[in-house]
Parts: sequence; structure tokens; C-alpha cells
Amino acid sequence: MLDELKKRLSEFQSAFLPPVSEGECAEYDFNPDPLASVPFLEFAGRMPHKKSADISGSPLGIGFETLDRRTFEPSKTFPWLAESGVKHARCQTGWMRCETVPGQFDFGWLDEVVDGLASIGIRTWFSLSYGNPLYTPNREYAVAWEEARKTGKTVPGWARGYVAETPFYHGEESMTAWRRYVAALTTHFGGRVSEWEVWNEPEAFWLRNNRNVAVTEGIPKAARDYVEFVRDTASVVRSVLPDARIIADVAQTGTTYIRELGKNRLGEVIDVFSYHFYGNNPEDFLPERVAHIRANLEIPGKKLEVWEGESGRASGKSALFAMPSEYNQAKYLVRRHVSDIACGCSLTSFFTATDLLCYYPDGGDSHYGIIHARENRPKLAYFAMQSLGWLFDGLETAPEYFCAFTPLRKQQFCSVLPFSVKTLSLRRKGIPVFALWLPENVEISAQTVPGMIQVVTEDAPLLREPIFIDPIRRNVYGFRDGNPRRNMNFGSFIGAQEFGPISLPDYPVFISDASLFSGN
Repeated sequence: MLDELKKRLSEFQSAFLPPVSEGECAEYDFNPDPLASVPFLEFAGRMPHKKSADISGSPLGIGFETLDRRTFEPSKTFPWLAESGVKHARCQTGWMRCETVPGQFDFGWLDEVVDGLASIGIRTWFSLSYGNPLYTPNREYAVAWEEARKTGKTVPGWARGYVAETPFYHGEESMTAWRRYVAALTTHFGGRVSEWEVWNEPEAFWLRNNRNVAVTEGIPKAARDYVEFVRDTASVVRSVLPDARIIADVAQTGTTYIRELGKNRLGEVIDVFSYHFYGNNPEDFLPERVAHIRANLEIPGKKLEVWEGESGRASGKSALFAMPSEYNQAKYLVRRHVSDIACGCSLTSFFTATDLLCYYPDGGDSHYGIIHARENRPKLAYFAMQSLGWLFDGLETAPEYFCAFTPLRKQQFCSVLPFSVKTLSLRRKGIPVFALWLPENVEISAQTVPGMIQVVTEDAPLLREPIFIDPIRRNVYGFRDGNPRRNMNFGSFIGAQEFGPISLPDYPVFISDASLFSGN
């Protein structure tokens, strides 16, 4: 059986593969392969991958933001993204870049993005933003531009895109210009873009003269004004595209701002609500956060679709993280996407496609990309994305299945917190797939946790030839003959299959059946 699995995997050809993890490899922060030392497992081959164009449907998305500030060259990313397996890309529309002369629009740079991504099987969704000095003048932004001209330095990213300066507070002339811009944009892209997000992170980037309205004038007013702005903008979009889907979003989910959005009936206007989420642990109160969104924004009789529209982690210098590395970024990516799927998100997007050049005020780069911009190469997070791209093709949650993880000495008098493993039951094209991981702080590379795995499936798709998948290393392991699996007929998991002992790492590994690789 194992020989047959090895043969199947050898038939899959991959253009790109991460380093083979022999022992403690520097690419993995000197952490050993968690599956290599399991006695009953044997390396069978490397994970296949699919081109994005060959995937029929998937929730996986990638960030294509900040092009309004010219932070990267889109065409350089297309060869990599074509092989990534992602199906969606979020792009900010950059009013300032589109309209440099009043009433004249240049959408050529957005055409390059939308058509270029479409040619490799990735669908673009737009985030309508930001300000424009023609209509939202701001002295501090103008000073930043003048200072850059004098010194020859790059204009800071926030000023390059007039980030967050909203037309809502610059009078009717500004709002008229905004409506004209939105109408022109929707007319131009009507047959190519169907999802339209109104502004980016409005509770944080919602400024009047470079001052956060939520801070200076209060959260209730800021939220009320944003809802009015969404209504106004949505009416323009739908006047051109009646079937357009309207999206609203926030940077922070557990806030009174969301309650205020609900009080102002935002749910009546939108089709999708998108949350953004950063931090060391993707799982932190995530089910509660999504429930909070639904409870406050859903309108009776109208199901609100929830997306995770932006979340990421830097692989290099960043003020937010103590231990930025490619390995930690890859772990975060896998946990992010699996956690979002577990909470019912129909789209989950990682920030971002490539590192952003000269992004920060001091001219430094942002290292959030899954592609290393300076070296034009994929990072470990890219390979992890490829694994998920293949796995998530045709994937669906399967709550009728069940997966558990129990410590080897479960009756021992000790803390159970180290064994608080996360699990998720899934199905890919009829084949059961289970994800298991330790939701520890991504940065510390916690010690693996030993225990036994129990899974419950239907009679037909029992795991007859069990396999394990490491999505970061892209390794597939099969069971040796005489492996210690059993069907349980006693205890807490009657009828379950049990596997182990095995030690779980702080990122999802998957258990499934070898038939997963029989088709595509």
C-alpha cells in the first residue's frame, strides 16, 4: 500500500518545492520535522500543487493592496501566483492614482492587475479607497510630498496614497467627485469585478484633516458617518451594476464600533462583512469575534456572509513581532486560513502577495509578502499556501465527522492546558480530512505535544490507508505495515479510529486517506 502511495505522489510534478527538512534545518528555525520521528510513519513523497487556473473553487485569497502607492511591480508576482493555488485577490483602487486631472480617469494600472490576475485564474475584488488631493486637501500630506521633493527621498506610503483622508468630510463637491469616480470605475470594470468593498478599516483610517474621527468626535459619530458613506457609495455602484456585492470591513472585531454599525443598520446595505486580524495567535477568541459580528450586523431574514479580508505576519523586521521569520510566517498563514474556515468564512485572505518596497515613513520595506520582493523568490509561506491551494480545492467543512486528541496519560494529575489542541473536520471531494494543531504563541515554536488521535467518519470513507500531511514542509507520510491504528469499541470514542502516539506541532497537520491522491 505504501509503495502505491509513493508511486502516486511521484507522478505529481511541482515547479517549486521548499527545502527538504532533514534534521533541524535553518529554514525551519532549527525545528525538526514533527512527523519524521514517528516510528509508524514513513516518508512517501511531496505534496502536489495546482495552478490557480486549474482550481474550480476555493476560499483562499491573497492581498494585492497598496498598489495605489506603487509599492511593488504586479507583473513580477504573476508567475509565482499562477502556481500558488489562490483564487481571490484584494486590490485597493487608489482614487489619487486614477484621477490626477479633475474629471479624467486613468484605469490602465488597474486593468493590468485585474486582467493579469484573471489570466492566471485569480479573481480580483476591489476596495474603494482612499483620498485625493484634488478633493480632500490636507496640509500634512502636502508637507510630506514637498519634503520628499526637497530631499530626494521617497514619499511615505501614507502620503503617496492620501491614506484615510475621506471625502465625506470635505463637502459636497468632494462627495460629488467621489461618486463620479466610483461610477466611472464600476462602468469600466463592470464585467470583470463583482465585489466592491467601501473603504479600508474605517474605524482606524477614517480621517478629517488627518485626525481620526472616532478619537476626536466619538465612535458613535464615526460609525454613523461610515454607514451613511457606505449607503451613498453602494447606491452608485448598484446604479451601474445592480448585482454587485457590497462589502464593509473593520480592522478590529471586538469593539463598540461594530455595535454602532449595527445600530445604524449597516446590514441592510451590505452583502458581506470582512474582518481583519493581526497578532501572534490567529485563533484568539475568533469564534466569539465572528459571533459578535453576526449578532450585531445580521438583519432578520438576510444571511450575512463573513470574510476574513486581511491578515498577515511579517517574515522580517517589524514593530509588531519579537521573532519575525519565514517559518513563523508560514505557521501563521496555515493557522490563519484553517481557523477562518472553521468559523464559517467563505473567503480568507493573507496579507500580502509580495513585500512592499519603501512602505514605511523611514523608507523601509514591509516584509509581509509570501514572495521576497528584493530577491524575487518564494518564502516558506508561499509553499504552505501551495499546500492549502491543493487541499482546499473542493474542500468543505464536515461537522458530521469528529476528531479529538487525547494525552497519553489523560488521567494524570497535571495541567491540561498544554494539550488544548484545536481540531477541524473536513471533506475534500468525498474524502475525510482532519486538521490538528496546538494553538500556542506562533513566535515561541512550542514543544510538540504527544497524544492519541481519534476520528469518527461514515462507514464508507473510513481511513483505510491513513496518511499525514505537513503543509509547510509539503511532506506526505504513509503508515508502515503493522501501524498502531485500531477501531475503538469502548471508552469516550466508541466506533472511532485511533492513531498514535503522535506529537502535534503549533501549526495544522492533516490526517486523511491515501485515496486523497487518487484523483486530483
